[in-house]
Formats: sequence, C-alpha cells, structure tokens
Amino acid sequence: MACSSATTSTAADAATTPTPQAAGAGAPASVAAPEGDDPAADPADAVADAEDGASAADAWRDIELFDVGSGASFTLASLEGQVVAIEPMAVWCTNCKAQQDNVKPAYGDIEASEVRHISLGIDPNEDAGTLARYAERRGYEWTFTKSPAELSRSLSDLLGSQVLSPPSTPLIVLDASGEIVISELGFHGPDALLDILREAGA
Repeated sequence: MACSSATTSTAADAATTPTPQAAGAGAPASVAAPEGDDPAADPADAVADAEDGASAADAWRDIELFDVGSGASFTLASLEGQVVAIEPMAVWCTNCKAQQDNVKPAYGDIEASEVRHISLGIDPNEDAGTLARYAERRGYEWTFTKSPAELSRSLSDLLGSQVLSPPSTPLIVLDASGEIVISELGFHGPDALLDILREAGA
C-alpha cells in the first residue's frame, strides 16, 4: 500500500504546528515470517498463516463506527467506492479546531466531490456525546465518530504513533479501493486540502 509522507503547511502555521515526522516510520511488519525450515511443514499452512496475517492487518477496515450526529453505523470498508479523508482529533486540541476551520469553507466542494470526510475522535476520555456537541457548536457538518481502541492501535501500528497526536493535525486519505494513499501531518488550507483529495481520485 502506497503512502505519501509529504506535509503541506504555511509559514504562519509553522509557529504553532509540531515538526511533522514521516508517517509510518518504524511501523512493525504486519505478517510474521514462518518459523524454521521444517521439511515436514505443509506449504499450504504457510500460505494460510500469511493470509491470516494479512487479514489481521486489514481488520481495521471492518471495525464498526457510529456517526455521533445520526447514530448510523458504518465501517471504513463499507465506504469503498468513495475517497475518504480521516482526521484524527480531540475536542481540546486547538490545532484541530484551526484545521477544521479550514475544512469548513471547503466542505461544500468536498461533499460535491463525493468525498466522505471523517473527524475521528481518538481521546479515550471523550465520548460520542462530547463529539456531537462539539461539532454542532462549531457548525461542522461532516461525519464525527469515536475511534474504538482497536482502530486507534491499528492506525498507530500501520502509520506510526504520531497519527494519534491530535496537535500534529494528521490526515489519512483512502482511495476508492479503500487503500491508504496519503498520510500527512500539518495544516492544510482549503485549496491544498481539495488538491490532496483530487490527487487521491476525488
């Protein structure tokens, strides 16, 4: 799966944005190699083990999520066919608010491009009600959802621990096939965000 680690930011943002690190650096391999050279081992077992490992690595796509506004359930796998933008965030994060204020004026164009934009609440101390009140108060109309612990762990394993650092303003983009094609840190203005989504196929 291809990931871009380039980061877009402005000079004005640089003073308040943590220095981005390459997303995915040091992420562990998701499939363990078969042990030993046992001549009696069945090659079919090794293939099955590899497939099981690959399935586990992709399990994050099938974790049930809930839109805190509507209560509707969905999975990231169910959004296949759309470009999906995911921003890990927390309601206490001032950098997240600034980035979401950049999303707000672009959201009409994002929605028209049939992109699903998701704010993913990753603070375990913030519940669905907290996220719903935050989105309503600030006039954010896209999907907000609470990240289950297993999804947060999977994203950290895949992309590195800084993807769970809200002040780094992470952005994860899935293409229409559900593959992660972009993982970046840093502020994105409305035009830059739209360019990134078009690059992903929107």
